[in-house]
Amino acid sequence: MFAHMTFLFVNLMWAIVLFGVLLWTTACVVLNAALRKGMGIMGLALSYGVFAWMLIDLPLREALVTWSVFAAFGGALTVFYELWARRKYAGSGRASRPLVRISGVFLWPAMVPDAVGLMLNDLGIIPADERSETHEEDWRKITGEMEAPVVEGQGASRAT
Repeated sequence: MFAHMTFLFVNLMWAIVLFGVLLWTTACVVLNAALRKGMGIMGLALSYGVFAWMLIDLPLREALVTWSVFAAFGGALTVFYELWARRKYAGSGRASRPLVRISGVFLWPAMVPDAVGLMLNDLGIIPADERSETHEEDWRKITGEMEAPVVEGQGASRAT
């Protein structure tokens, strides 16, 4: 097949393929709110399909190390998001999620796009959806569980 280019047992060609799958899945999850869950599952299935092909095409050590580098990156990214969210929502009543999940070892291809999407939601870069903390805050304001802050120059100040 192809010449195997490796660096510290990471196969560069297959790393590019995994990065492409991760980038494609992240773009689909972030940009398509209607298909978010399905795209995450499709990216998960595609990643494992690539992994199976890696196990056939590469020596076992290269396949496992290449896969493990992406799994470690995915875990680090989701831990970073959770630490950031804990700090951002400190004192708001947001329930903290576990920093380390054993299932993350297997679900990282779906967790990375989800963490990126949630962070972009929470930063206000893309519209909030049912997964984001900002959506939960909006829902609490709508249902009256949480008072909406009055911004000076708007709302009640105009009525006076």
